[in-house]
Order: sequence, then C-alpha cells, then structure tokens
Amino acid sequence: MEKSELSKAWSIDPRERIKALSELASGSVSISNGIPIKRYYRSGVELERMAKVYEDENNMEKAFFLYIKYTTLFVECLPKHPDYKSPQTSNERKVVRSKLKTIFDRAEFIKNNLTITYAGQHKKWIMEEQIRKAEAEQKRLEDEARIEAEAVAAKRAEMERRETELALELEQIEKQLEETRTIAVKASEKPVVLPPPIQRQATYPSLPVETPPIQSNTSIFNEAFNMTSPSAPPVVSNMSLPSAPSAPSAHIQIISDTGPLPTVDRSTKPAVPQIDRSTKPAALAASDMFAEMMTQDSQRAVIVPTSLPDKFLSVCLDNTQKNIETCGILAAKLTANNFTITHVILPKQRGTPDSCQTLAEEELFEYQDKLDLITVGWIHTHPTQSAFLSSVDLHTHCSYQLMLREAIAIVCAPKHNSTGIFALTDPHGLDSVSRCTKSGFHPHPTIPPLFEDCKHVKMDNNLTAQVIDLR
Repeated sequence: MEKSELSKAWSIDPRERIKALSELASGSVSISNGIPIKRYYRSGVELERMAKVYEDENNMEKAFFLYIKYTTLFVECLPKHPDYKSPQTSNERKVVRSKLKTIFDRAEFIKNNLTITYAGQHKKWIMEEQIRKAEAEQKRLEDEARIEAEAVAAKRAEMERRETELALELEQIEKQLEETRTIAVKASEKPVVLPPPIQRQATYPSLPVETPPIQSNTSIFNEAFNMTSPSAPPVVSNMSLPSAPSAPSAHIQIISDTGPLPTVDRSTKPAVPQIDRSTKPAALAASDMFAEMMTQDSQRAVIVPTSLPDKFLSVCLDNTQKNIETCGILAAKLTANNFTITHVILPKQRGTPDSCQTLAEEELFEYQDKLDLITVGWIHTHPTQSAFLSSVDLHTHCSYQLMLREAIAIVCAPKHNSTGIFALTDPHGLDSVSRCTKSGFHPHPTIPPLFEDCKHVKMDNNLTAQVIDLR
C-alpha cells in the first residue's frame, strides 16, 4: 500500500482492523452448487499452501486472510453443498476435519501477532499525528506573522507614498511663493510719481487779520495731497507693499486617512474545524481500506513464459492433426505476491473436436503436491476454430476463477496461428456464468462481454516452463 493508505490503516484501532480483515476474508467465500465439490476440497489444499508461502515471506496479513477463508469455506459454506455428505468425498472430509484445529491455531497465533503489530503502528501514527499537528500550528503562526509583516510593509509603503506626494506639493507651493515674493520686491523698487502741488487763493472772513504760522513744505504737501481735484488722480501716501506669507514650518504632521496599522490578537486562537467522524465508523474505514487492499491483490501478476504456448502445441500435435482438443493445467509458484508459471501438466483426458474432459485428477494433484504447485488456470487447443471461450469453456474456466481470481485460460488456435489469454469479466461475467445452470453448448448474452483479454498477465522471454504429460 502507498504511504497515504498506510497512514489511513494505522490510524484505525487495532481491534477494528483485525475485525475488518476477518469479515472481509469471510465475505469473500461463496460456493456454487454447479461446481463439483472435489474442486472445493482441492481449493482448500491450495489455500493452505498459499497461506504457508505468505507466512514464510512474513506477510502475515495475507496469511491470516487465507486461513480465515479456509475455515469459512469448510465450516460455514461447504456443508451447504448438495454433495457434502456424499460417500465419495468422505476421505476429503476427514482430512479437512483433522486440519481445521491446526488452521484455527495458526490463524489465532497470527491474529495475536497482527494485533501487536497493529498496536505498534497505531501508537506510531498517534506520535506522527501529534508532530504533524505541531508543525501545522507552527506553520499557522508563521503564516500569521508573515501576513502581519506584509500588512505593516504595505502600510509603511502607503505612508511613504503620501509623504512623497506631500513633499512635491510643498515644493510647488514654495516655488509659487518665491515667484510672488520676487514680483513684490520688483514692485517696491519703482519710484513714486507725485502730482505737482495745487495753488489756491484762500478766502477768509472779515476778521481781524492774523498772521498765520509759516508751514513747512511737508505740511503744504500733505494739505494739497488731501484735497480732491477733478483733474488730479488719487495719490497713495506711504505706499505699503504686500507682505509675503510666512513659509510653513519645517515640521510636517501627516494625518493618514487609511486607519491605524493592523494588529493581530494572539490572545485567542482561531477555532480548529471539527470533523464529524460519527458518519463513518472506524470499522467501516477499516473495511474500505482492506477492500482496497484486496482489489490490489486481485491484480497479482501471472507471469507466463513466452515459449509456453509453442511447447504445449508441440506436445498436442498428434491430437491437433486428428482435430481433437487437448488441455493442460497451468501450475505456478507463488513468490513475492506474483504467480510464475513453471509447469504445464497434461492429465489423462478424453477429447473431441470441440471439448476436452480431464480424467484421473488424483495423479495430477499428487504431482502438484510433490512440488507445492498452485493451479492458476488451464490451457487448451482449438484445432479448427479461432481463439475464444465457448459456452463450455466459460463454465470450465468459471470453476478455476471462483477458486482463484487471477486464474487465466490460454486458448491456442494453430489453424489461425493465434493464441488468446482470457479471463471472465469480474464481476459481471463471473456472476452470470456461475448462476447459469445450463450445460453443454448453449448461448449466453454477449453484451456486456462475459470474458476479456487478461490485463494482469506478463510475458517473460527469459523463463521456460516444463510440459509434463501424464496421459
């Protein structure tokens, strides 16, 4: 899983994770009455085999999952099969019953170890979450400080701009005052032109004649100046020059209309948004997480040697020339969560131009068990037809894919020089075919398609597979 998925898993209570994993494993098991019961017993053998591989690889989560599937299959589901009490499977029932206690014990042991592991992961998640929250708080404070600093800087820039504008205005006023002062000075330097004095004959009443006092030229000038004459313009005495207005004070007080500098109140912290987790319980979150994990598991790669189809066709050549189908079992090793096909096993069989039926499967199983091989599908020829899955092929492959979601069907069509690697579409094709109760060749709806080319198959030129002919 990716880091985000791991974080989600680790955040869940360990007990809820165990419960979700158990429920998911149990829920993935189902049986079809149309599939022979011996196939299910064989599936149990391979479930146990794969679980042991995962244990050896220390993948305890997958091992636990498969052990739970095993117990669910044989304790809850298989007893509902109509052939469960058949005498033909009495030996298989005894083998399973003898194994169940061991399987239960292994599952319980792994469960206890997983619980310890999950508890450690959960504790680590809590610590990392505390660190994450502290870092988020630190970032919030830093962002607050940055925003405050930016606001102060913006305010300072605005003040400097206004000061610059005012300084330019004052400079313009000074210039205008200087021009006015210059004009006034020039006006004061011009001489005052006075009109000549006016001579008048004073008429006095017949009073005793007294000799008037002698007036100075200044008195005469003032008297004459204050008299009006139609022909004489008014004369300004003691002409006063306009005084220049006083220059403004060098100290300038700037009154800003943009308000005071912004401040941040650190006494109260913004409320942290609360997440309502009541709408999605931890168990549901765990189930979702493990469902995603199993979706990824269903895409485990099946690695096929590139030379495998040609090797198989060379062994089938005699039947092909007789227009008889031949089939074989694809057997693989499970390593690092991938299946690598190492053997193609041809069991005893009976073939026709359009079908093939295996016989004496015990020999096949015995050979597989000696090498701990896992069945990952089957391969067969279409001597005269193209590569596709017929209605009979669909039912044959359904039993393989119900046992193992990654199971593949390889169809070799030598006449058309083509090979197809197919699987039933999941869930539509798998569900439709498993519910179908018809046998032999019969039509199926083709839309939506019931099968498709495999997307999880990887061809490898460097690998080879052994062809084992048990016929």
